[in-house]
Amino acid sequence: MPEGPEVQTVLNTLQDKLNGAVISRVEIHHPKLPANLPPDEFARALQGQTICGFSRIGKYLILITTDYDWVIHLRMEGKFFVLDHKPDPREKHMHAMFELADGRCLVYHDVRKFGRMYLYPKQ
Repeated sequence: MPEGPEVQTVLNTLQDKLNGAVISRVEIHHPKLPANLPPDEFARALQGQTICGFSRIGKYLILITTDYDWVIHLRMEGKFFVLDHKPDPREKHMHAMFELADGRCLVYHDVRKFGRMYLYPKQ
């Protein structure tokens, strides 16, 4: 399980690469990944959102979007990759794909499927 410093490194990397990015399309390939919403509702809610802030509470990553706080726990082996292209969606351990308006793709990869994501509307 990643410890606090590793989680902070992931957050710093995501901030460097994703600040101001607009999510144009979301594909969820593992139905348990979004923990507090059905996968289709989770995907629909994130589409069109701009990632405008980054935070962390303990081992939880928080990506702040236009209308939501997107909370992520990587658990044992969760990883993010920012790619310059859309990968093959049949890749075995790729459980979510977030296409960005600039053509890049944020991919969530988790061999053990323990990671979870939560989406909370801003009040």
